[in-house]
Amino acid sequence: MTSTPTPDQIPMEEQPVLEALVSIKHRLTAIKKDRSRFIKTSTVTAFYDELSTQLLALEEIRGPSKIWGTRNNVNSVLDEVFVILSLCFMAVGKTKESPATYVQLLTIKQCLTGLQESGIFAEDLKQYQDRLEELEAFIKVDEAKTSIPDIQTRILRRKLDYNNNLLKELLSTANSISPELAPIHRRLVQLKTELDTLASRSQWTTPEIHHIQEELREIEAKRSDGKFLDSKGNVSSGQAAVIGLLEDCYDNCHNLLATKESVPKALQDIFQRLKAIKTDLERLVLTQRWTLRETDLWQYEIQLSEISALRKNGKFVDREGNVQEGQALLNFMLHKCYRLIYVLLSASEPIAEALMPIHNQLLTVRRCLLEVKKWGGEFSVRDLYPYQMKLASMDNMRVDGKFLDKDKEVPEGQGICNSLLSECYDILYELQESVVDERDDSDEEEEVELRGSKGLDVVV
Repeated sequence: MTSTPTPDQIPMEEQPVLEALVSIKHRLTAIKKDRSRFIKTSTVTAFYDELSTQLLALEEIRGPSKIWGTRNNVNSVLDEVFVILSLCFMAVGKTKESPATYVQLLTIKQCLTGLQESGIFAEDLKQYQDRLEELEAFIKVDEAKTSIPDIQTRILRRKLDYNNNLLKELLSTANSISPELAPIHRRLVQLKTELDTLASRSQWTTPEIHHIQEELREIEAKRSDGKFLDSKGNVSSGQAAVIGLLEDCYDNCHNLLATKESVPKALQDIFQRLKAIKTDLERLVLTQRWTLRETDLWQYEIQLSEISALRKNGKFVDREGNVQEGQALLNFMLHKCYRLIYVLLSASEPIAEALMPIHNQLLTVRRCLLEVKKWGGEFSVRDLYPYQMKLASMDNMRVDGKFLDKDKEVPEGQGICNSLLSECYDILYELQESVVDERDDSDEEEEVELRGSKGLDVVV
């Protein structure tokens, strides 16, 4: 009788696959860390083909129906490779191709799980629903291509279906709330958000918590025999969601008042890691256009995945398995980090990093020209020379109408950059024409003044 292998035990036949995946991971990590050169599309697609080969080998070993049934270190390394390779696709501007959807699907899953745990999902689901529809469209395009390995699209479809099912559960819960209970639910969502914000602050006052408790008691007083009733005295639908959220608000108030939400020593390491990650991600949100390389997000994805795995039933526990205080703060910071990553991934444009400097400069020039056009004022053609020279210098960088990288290859994002360049020229031409018109008007006025002064005596 053979024992069931633990996650650390790798069957002998899977060892070659694991070694190959570790090799891919290390090489991708080296590319990610190398800031001296841009990531090339050809390099990324070569890794994609190499990963497909290992996936087919793993499927042949385990069988199509059991490839995901067994969880061991092979799956863990495989997930990491998928994440970093997906970020590489985004870094080279291939954001609308199916491999780039993996990390986005993984992040959306964490965001939806966080909403499910907190009960705050009434107004947040639309953005995820729209994004999942976009990602599904990308996957469908590659599903129809014979050149894309079937196993790759099946993996993405599996992730997508999981997210769609989770989203349906949340939508079903949100739609089950009756119109009579909807205002109460919205207010409870606001109060829960206020409590999470207070928990993340370094200082807060007891009266702030007491004020929220008073409002919770007012909501509690509307219940009859523990139920919320409608105007006709019938039990309103959506009791579970509203009452569950009410109890969560009470629990958070009690925790904050009892402990001042100080994180115990057993969980201090987790708190400090989340605090550092949150700070870094908030900085990237502010400076992403100039400093973000999508592959930089890989380290945060891995760290957050490790931290999330430490929870049991949504709670952080110590080494003895006991639930410690400070859960509200830690969970808030964890989900906040995932939401920040989602914002960064959603803001990623289909432009290769080799073209990002040009793209950013064009955006800056366009913004300046629009400001000049908006405010107007007295300016001459000479005032527009800097913009004209800048656009000319960027236009001269093109070869046969295309921007090239250092290796003379055509990176992704040509359409966006060329469109921006044309738009800048159009705005510049409009400004130049308006300046010419102003000069003509001023010349006519001067002629009138001169003609009117001919009959006047000049006194010296």
